[in-house]
Amino acid sequence: MSLSACGSADEDGDRAAGTPDATTPEASAPEPSPTPSPASGGQDAGGADGTPIRITLGDTELTGRLDDNATARDLATQLPLTLTFRDHNNVEKTAPLARELSLDDAPAGHDPAAGDIGYFAAGADLVLYYDSDAPYFDGIVRIGAFDGDVGAIERLPEGARVTVERAG
Repeated sequence: MSLSACGSADEDGDRAAGTPDATTPEASAPEPSPTPSPASGGQDAGGADGTPIRITLGDTELTGRLDDNATARDLATQLPLTLTFRDHNNVEKTAPLARELSLDDAPAGHDPAAGDIGYFAAGADLVLYYDSDAPYFDGIVRIGAFDGDVGAIERLPEGARVTVERAG
């Protein structure tokens, strides 16, 4: 039996090779909306609210949207970011962030689906899900979704550098 878990620790419990290569947001970057959505516990399931984003993987660009919740808004303040991703259990790609994100009003966990963007609180990792076989896991916060070919995420080689930025 296989248990899927997110995180940036390798099998010896160390952080993934290297530190996150994150660029800092421009000082003039607009702040996301401070008003949480009325969704359960302040965590929005998606929709038109939130921050439109672009995820660039080499020559491939995916669009998506960060939800209107505290965790996603905190990530949006850090954009643009260029991160190094690794695969976990053939269901997700993860990259360590430079700092932890807010967990205000976050649920205890999430049962992700392919196309979800998540945050793994225990590892301070951004997570891109490409397979719906990832089970419910405590410490996962859904912070958005990306559009397009989830296979592009699945095909990312180990150590691939990905840029996440505001779209528009």
